Amino acid sequence: MSWIRRRDWWRPGLALGFGLAIAACTDLMTTGVQGGAMNIPAVGITSESFGFAVQASNFSFEDTYASPTQGDSLAVGLAVVGYLGGSALIEVRDSGGTAIDQQTVTQGIAQGKTTIHGTPPYTVHLLFTQFTGTFTLGVNAQTP
Repeated sequence: MSWIRRRDWWRPGLALGFGLAIAACTDLMTTGVQGGAMNIPAVGITSESFGFAVQASNFSFEDTYASPTQGDSLAVGLAVVGYLGGSALIEVRDSGGTAIDQQTVTQGIAQGKTTIHGTPPYTVHLLFTQFTGTFTLGVNAQTP
């Protein structure tokens, strides 16, 4: 596909993630749990990307994921809809253990692509404390 630049491959996935998060928000805010199971994260990991989504109710969880393993910069997209309480900590570290991005979520948010720079491989650490809402995160490697 010559009309798509090589570094723009992540855009359709990010748009899909935001669309799913908004659709889940409608279900959560109007009917509670309709449309999916609560507190069961969906995680996707490749050498180029990491994705995490959960429809949560009083959700407490912590884990660290080793991905992406390449790229001199990362595109990060985040959506939190239907937020009703608790907190979520997102931390991205590079190969030297330096925190190159850290964010605490305590409200609804729709954050488009944010670019951060570091040295691969990266780790993504997530910590949820009594979180209620729909959380969607996408982290994608970018190369020049």
